[in-house]
Amino acid sequence: MQGIQVLYVSPLAGMSGNGGKEQPFRGIREAQMAVRTMIASGVTGGITVIVQGGSYTLDEPLRFGCEDSDAESCPVIYRNAEGETPELVGGMFLTEWEPHGDGIWTAQVPNGVRFHTLYADGERVAKARMPASGYYHSLSIDEDGRAGIGYREGEFPKGLAAEGIQAYIWPGGGEANWFAETIPVAAIDDVEHKILFKRPSCWGIGEGSRYCLQGSLTFLREPGQFHLDEKAGVLYYRPGSGTPLDQRVVAPLMTRLLDIQGDSEEQRVSGLTITGLTLKCSDFYEDFRMMRDEPGMDNAEPDENRNGMVYMRNVRGIEISHCVIRESGTCGIYLDRCAEEVRLVRNRIERVGHTGIYASGYAPGESDFQDCIAPNQNKGHLITDNVITCGGELVGHGSGIVLYQCGDCDIAYNQILNMPRYGISMKGLRYQVMPAKLWGTAVTWENHASFLFTRNNRIRYNDLSNVMTDSQDGGIIESWGIGRGNVIHGNHLHHSGIHFSFGFGIYLDDASNDVEVTHNVLDHLYQTGEGKLWMAIFSKGIGNRIINNLITDNESECAIGTQEMVGESNRDIVIESNIISNSGHMYCHVNWSEERLAFADRNLYWHGGEAPIVSGELPAPSIGVSKVWGRLYAWESWRELLNGKFDAQTMIAPIGFVDEANSNYQLVPESPAYKLGWEDIDFSKFGPRN
Repeated sequence: MQGIQVLYVSPLAGMSGNGGKEQPFRGIREAQMAVRTMIASGVTGGITVIVQGGSYTLDEPLRFGCEDSDAESCPVIYRNAEGETPELVGGMFLTEWEPHGDGIWTAQVPNGVRFHTLYADGERVAKARMPASGYYHSLSIDEDGRAGIGYREGEFPKGLAAEGIQAYIWPGGGEANWFAETIPVAAIDDVEHKILFKRPSCWGIGEGSRYCLQGSLTFLREPGQFHLDEKAGVLYYRPGSGTPLDQRVVAPLMTRLLDIQGDSEEQRVSGLTITGLTLKCSDFYEDFRMMRDEPGMDNAEPDENRNGMVYMRNVRGIEISHCVIRESGTCGIYLDRCAEEVRLVRNRIERVGHTGIYASGYAPGESDFQDCIAPNQNKGHLITDNVITCGGELVGHGSGIVLYQCGDCDIAYNQILNMPRYGISMKGLRYQVMPAKLWGTAVTWENHASFLFTRNNRIRYNDLSNVMTDSQDGGIIESWGIGRGNVIHGNHLHHSGIHFSFGFGIYLDDASNDVEVTHNVLDHLYQTGEGKLWMAIFSKGIGNRIINNLITDNESECAIGTQEMVGESNRDIVIESNIISNSGHMYCHVNWSEERLAFADRNLYWHGGEAPIVSGELPAPSIGVSKVWGRLYAWESWRELLNGKFDAQTMIAPIGFVDEANSNYQLVPESPAYKLGWEDIDFSKFGPRN
């Protein structure tokens, strides 16, 4: 049988029908079984399942395998009925509430039901915690600092039982707030003021690490929080406003709603499209470990953390489009290890516990591959025109989009905002910490990039704002230990701040080599409190090209910076034809070598007529001390360095914006930037199209 076959599903059907428009299936699983039967019987040409509006509650994930579609003979589409909004809910609605007193309400939950987050009217309800907001700062309890934390007298009530309590903590010894963990507590010592963990933290904690405790009824003091007594099967909830009788309260029951997995890397799911559906309400974990402990597994998620509202592995050519993915305990979408040519188009992903879209390939050396070609299986994705907002609600390093060991992707026209850490991040493994052998091959400097699959990605025309809200030493767009050939082009980074410690706009961190950074606009980046926006663009690595970027109206200490550290080379950087306006000093070279810059010239700088200043550590007479690093150097001293090699044609002149006061950064025709090779940036391209 050929031609597109159509089936219908409705949650309002009195009883399940035959899948026709007048007698629709009552559940999506029934439609799925019918699709499998049709494919097995030889139906070709395609099948469309039209899902009518209403709520479909799930008691387990919808699992799709190779028998559910075939790209070549019978692609399958699950889509919403025109003008209708079907929602798949991964939890149970709680409707029977009793007042408990003092603004707290209770509801019974079935035996064996447990959950680690809760939702009310589309918003996340926090676990009861101390402090109710913000953090305490740890004291050291031992030299290793991984077994637990010390606390101050009076921070917690005496006699507090440890059962059910978790520590949410940023390991790293106070200053390093890169990754967060949630660790179950084993014991609380009232006498020595120690909190001992059920497992060691991944990193040492030490003095000053930020943390809170959660998961005790004693902590339920502030509105907008809950506590689940698992043994008694009682949920305690203190609403932020009103009562739960007037709210739609959902207790999540699973970490995945759609689980799309092929049988193997050779037998993949293909030709499946999910479009126009709303997926909502999934759970978090009792124990969240920030990364695997094995050597060489920096940034590799443990298996138990590899989850998303939509999870895919062993897939090719899957499409998720025009969907709303929200109220997730884990990630919005997780592409695990073997996933190629996935299309994620025009989705809205919001209120997620971890990261909006996470594509995580094979870690260097993972599994028993015989070479470095076979494991390169997470690649070729199109991620475009999505809105990703309010991530990292349960994981402090949650971000908009993360690519780990994932390449050849087009990440374009997305809007990303309200993230505690990165907007977009590319990760791999830097050379200096690579094992001596990977997949049976000796690792050398000459071949090490062949093990790094985060390469040839195109990050373009994205709109990013209000990220780095609760972490430090990161950037709005960031990379670390990546492969070659990545491009960051035409993005708009704006209205985002560094709230404590330090951070950056575009951050090419350790071992970020051969990155092209062009035609980006960075404006209204700021620093507040004790935070320092060190540089708008910071380049470590080798051979990076920073060309034709507009850096304007930022509170950055410096516009562009470089640094060599941890044994990873920083050289052959190109800085050309950039516009820098009211964004701090011209450069900061934290340390310096004569091979640092391959070319630096034809830039346009303006800061109220002041001459540019260079900071860091240069072989030149200084004129003061830098707020960021090292000392300050006069512009002429910089231009005389290496016999006048740098910035001979760079100009100090008003930029010539059309209307800077109203953020119209287009240039008037007589702008001096054009004499320096400036190419206009198309401001209409930022973010989702239409």
